[in-house]
Amino acid sequence: MERTKKAHGNVNSLRHELEIYVIAWNKNLREVVGKMDFITLLRNGHPTYRPDFAYRLKDLGLITTDQAREFIKIVRR
Repeated sequence: MERTKKAHGNVNSLRHELEIYVIAWNKNLREVVGKMDFITLLRNGHPTYRPDFAYRLKDLGLITTDQAREFIKIVRR
């Protein structure tokens, strides 16, 4: 139960952080960031921060590897 709560909290925290970054770069989106999916949020964020957010979203299973490739280069080992 505790693990589920922690994972859910991480998702909410990450989403909130991403929304804040999007608003910081485009204040006109303030009213609609809450309705955006993660990919749209990433596309509207500053390019410097996109890879970090994409990795974090991928690690939490919120976006797929294919979706993450738009923002990061994934090297197979």
